[in-house]
Amino acid sequence: MLIPGRGLPKFAAVSNPRYVLRSAVFVTVFLAGFLITPLIPVFPLAPLVVGGIWLTAQAGYGLRRFDVIMLATTGAVGATVQDAGLLLSLTIAAWAVLPSLLFAVLMDRWLPGYWRGHGDRFRRPATAMLSLAGIAFLTAAAGTVLWAVIDTGNDGLPPPVPFGRDLVMLFLAPLAVNTVRRLRSPRRAGLTVVR
Repeated sequence: MLIPGRGLPKFAAVSNPRYVLRSAVFVTVFLAGFLITPLIPVFPLAPLVVGGIWLTAQAGYGLRRFDVIMLATTGAVGATVQDAGLLLSLTIAAWAVLPSLLFAVLMDRWLPGYWRGHGDRFRRPATAMLSLAGIAFLTAAAGTVLWAVIDTGNDGLPPPVPFGRDLVMLFLAPLAVNTVRRLRSPRRAGLTVVR
């Protein structure tokens, strides 16, 4: 809805065909990770990693509700493809959404603009690394705990394996994207004090 004098709404920043294309790529990668991760436990594109990165990358477009719905639907479809019942599919959809949403929200709160390479001149690198490590740790821990609650009847992987995989990837992916964006952006002179 347009508000007079306010211009276009926030979600107008991305065109429909581009959003559909990005969404199709996300769904493909998420489902591939969902199906491959049980076979290759250290597969880097685990569902939690893909979902967290997806919600973080989409944060600037103001379509988080749609992205969360898409993530939940994709998680439920992935579970259904693996012969899960309705209740288990909904439970796995919640597992797909909650830690990923936690990751995206913590990135917005603790490191605003970090994904896009903004605000780095005003952050100490050590502080940013510590915050990013904390975000990755909390997200990986939440995902591991939720999965342990869901998967109580099966003898699956020991929890340190998915926890370590998700922790490393959730730390490295934003760090890599931030580094690439900073290297591509034009160099700016440092702040000077004028008296």
